[in-house]
Amino acid sequence: MKNNKTSNGGNLPLCPSAVVLALLLGIRAGYPAPFALHGPGVRMGDFRITTFATNLNYPLGMARLADGSLLVALSDGTSFWQSTGKLIRLTDADQDGIADGPGTVLYSGLPGGQTSLRIGGSLVFVTGHGQGRPISILRAGPTPVAALSLVGQINLNYAGSWYHPHSALAIRPTPGQAASYDLFFQLGSQFNFAPTTGTVSISSTNIAGASGTLFGDSIYRLTIIDRGNSVTASNLTRIANGLRNPAGFAFHPKSGDLFFEDNGIDGLVDANEPLSADELNVIPVADIGGAVEFFGFPTNYTEYRTGRIVGGAGIQPLVAFQPLPNPLTGEESEGPCDVAFAPPGFPTGLNNGIFVGFHGRFNLGGLSNEENSLAYVDLTATNYFHFIGADEPNIGHLDGLLTTGDSLFMADIASNGDLNTGGGRGVIYQIKSLHLPPLGLKWLGQRAQLTWNYGILQSADNATGPWNDVPDATSPYLVEVDHSPKFFRVRN
Repeated sequence: MKNNKTSNGGNLPLCPSAVVLALLLGIRAGYPAPFALHGPGVRMGDFRITTFATNLNYPLGMARLADGSLLVALSDGTSFWQSTGKLIRLTDADQDGIADGPGTVLYSGLPGGQTSLRIGGSLVFVTGHGQGRPISILRAGPTPVAALSLVGQINLNYAGSWYHPHSALAIRPTPGQAASYDLFFQLGSQFNFAPTTGTVSISSTNIAGASGTLFGDSIYRLTIIDRGNSVTASNLTRIANGLRNPAGFAFHPKSGDLFFEDNGIDGLVDANEPLSADELNVIPVADIGGAVEFFGFPTNYTEYRTGRIVGGAGIQPLVAFQPLPNPLTGEESEGPCDVAFAPPGFPTGLNNGIFVGFHGRFNLGGLSNEENSLAYVDLTATNYFHFIGADEPNIGHLDGLLTTGDSLFMADIASNGDLNTGGGRGVIYQIKSLHLPPLGLKWLGQRAQLTWNYGILQSADNATGPWNDVPDATSPYLVEVDHSPKFFRVRN
């Protein structure tokens, strides 16, 4: 065996070191996929697509807990707007892509209309949409199965109606500061196509420092300090303006750059025919918190269908979404809601980009909603295509996205599309890659160093098994060499 060898498939022959690399063949589901996947080079056989959970009440925010289970925000009620919020934990012990049951409630009694959920350390951040739905901060228990406890709430106080109130969150560790997290949230436009004139205040009775005045069309950052038995806030900062509704955020896992969508302007004659294109934007990590970044709304935009740049001031988008393949007649994607970076374990061509979920027409689903695609933006070539089309009969709005090492989870808030009557119609899907992570080997004297990008390392004394997880194995992993055969592989 040559040094620095990387295995990409099959079994390698025995060698004097008696260390052998193998790959686990993917288990392909024996039931039909709930929808089709599209795009250049995309093959259905590369994925296992499952309906992970059903009969949910308006699932939207999702995050992964330390044991791999999912924490999901629900809004219990017939109507999304008249509901009570709660957080549940969903498990999948046998990894078959189907949740083990209806889930365990970890917290209840939140306001309804929950729209975003993020985790920072032992803190859970969750918010609803608009007036009366604060940003709630909860603390995790000692284990993933333990109930959450409420730490405090940050209220956003509106004096009147607001076209795009707060609804989205993002969290990152505060650079250079332990036990501190930067909370990002948006306050969108007060009107469809006019500069915002009003302001909104933030306040809290139990989180000191959570106060200030917010201007619309903006992204804000608030630093949250976890003191163990309490939480304080500081440094309210306007990060960006000139944005109509940047309601989906994601930090690049390597660079730390902030990616976010922005919702285009509704048509001034026909509201269903937009004036401007939806966008994907980025702020480099070095610019976050410096001069306020201006993105052009309301008078600078990319005209829908024509691609004409109007005004031209402000930072131009990374992508302006137009119908595909022909902007005049193609399949539409409108109303971006959430963004998530591609799982590193997805096949080449789908693992260096970002997924964007589009809500489409507000209370319509299935074939009546011709705008609810799931788009994939390839950041290598800066182009995009519809990974899931807008012609799926059983999908309402894929508004919530979450990625893990090998999977994309998508929350359909209501499969019938109607936020007034969609209670119990929420669904979570899992798209799991069947491409297995390559296992690399490098010799370090009489020891072998194994490396892998994601997945769980397993070992066996024979190529046919039985295979067992290697406890607490992380990459790189050193193997002491003797004369007994040893086989290794990585499973998803």
